[in-house]
Amino acid sequence: MKKIHLGIFDIHTPNQMTQGLWTHPANQSTRYKELAFWIELAQVLERGKFDFMFFADSYGYPHHKRELSYREAVYTPSNDPMLVISALAASTKHLAFVTTASPVYELPFPNARRFSTLDHLTNGRIGWNVVATGGISGAESFGRSGILPHDERYEQAEEFMEASYKLLEGSWEDDAVIADRGRRIYADADKVHVIQHSGKYYKMTASHASEPSIQRTPVLFQAGSSDRGRDFAAKHAEGVFLKAPTIEALRAQVQDIRKRAAAYGRGEGEIKIFTGLSTVVGRTREEAERKLAEYKAHRSREAALLTYENATGIDLSALDPDAPFEQIKTEQGRTHTERYTKHSGKVQSVREVSDNFAEKEFRGIVIAGTAEEIADQMQYWVEETGIDGFNLERYVLPGTHIDFVDHVVPELQRRGMFRQEYEEDTLRERLFGKGNTRLPNTHTGAAYRFSNS
Repeated sequence: MKKIHLGIFDIHTPNQMTQGLWTHPANQSTRYKELAFWIELAQVLERGKFDFMFFADSYGYPHHKRELSYREAVYTPSNDPMLVISALAASTKHLAFVTTASPVYELPFPNARRFSTLDHLTNGRIGWNVVATGGISGAESFGRSGILPHDERYEQAEEFMEASYKLLEGSWEDDAVIADRGRRIYADADKVHVIQHSGKYYKMTASHASEPSIQRTPVLFQAGSSDRGRDFAAKHAEGVFLKAPTIEALRAQVQDIRKRAAAYGRGEGEIKIFTGLSTVVGRTREEAERKLAEYKAHRSREAALLTYENATGIDLSALDPDAPFEQIKTEQGRTHTERYTKHSGKVQSVREVSDNFAEKEFRGIVIAGTAEEIADQMQYWVEETGIDGFNLERYVLPGTHIDFVDHVVPELQRRGMFRQEYEEDTLRERLFGKGNTRLPNTHTGAAYRFSNS
């Protein structure tokens, strides 16, 4: 039976998937500011043999409906998750960490330095989620008058990756560091190469600030499911996060990405595909459904619809509820518009889209039941769609993940679907097997390795 991979998806903010749920008495998410809180959670996940913690991140400020944003903590306030990773790595031995850095706002040189530093400090347990962000408030926060069109942001991301590969893969040769105390030679300057890059979006003359880390390039993840996003993922990503409203739609997306990857000369096994999963565990299905209903009682519909507006630029509450939700144009989060158009299978009304989003928000699969029932559904989605794993989404922290680790993980292990113990050392090895610490030769980034020829 296929063994799956497991991560969690989280953000350093009080609310995540169900707006308003921070008010639940069992939810400790208001402790997001405390280092001890994240350490406790990381240790729970390591006890459950999880592959990684994935921290989403973005820049910006409450741009729409400010009073509502602050009152309901709609993705604000928020902290920088990258700063906590070193401490989490020091508090665990095996758990890996993935965080977001967007080519839209970062620069290749400092970004490469940060990820190489984290790769060193975590002993190869680091991944980078590459997102072509498109938020208006983020652009304003950086003094920009607007955002680039959707597809042009991916052109920018392509160039960012090229410059990054030059630094991470091509600047330092593998044997540049000698560390010979007797001869007083730490590194051979002839084997550290100055990188030149002059493109439309970035210009750089530099050698990489960091010596080669275990993985050199962090494991690359991508989360856009628009047509352009999937092409970018097929070329660059080693882990892809997808969400779709039906098994059929998710299966089609998985097949499409694997087909596109093959066109880039990559093997089918070189990409691991994950989808979101929200679970509520009970001793009986009735108990689990009661817990889920209790969680939902804390949600805020108006705050939920604001998250859609922030992600897409579309205020659903301002549209005619009886109008069809079609021919929607946006330069922001196309993944979240195509969810209700291209991948819906039918034309929905604005009211139907609003009701559906208010119910699920950005959640993927939702399962409330016993550990056995949850494992049954997970196995079914894996077998029917070809995904490789799941990103667990919180209801309450840390309770959602404790319940999953204590009850669902043992059931997955009993079925042979999940590891009994950690084996591989680095994140890339964990996903692709022992000895695969660096990008494979078929990956586009490998072409930027230094060669004497």
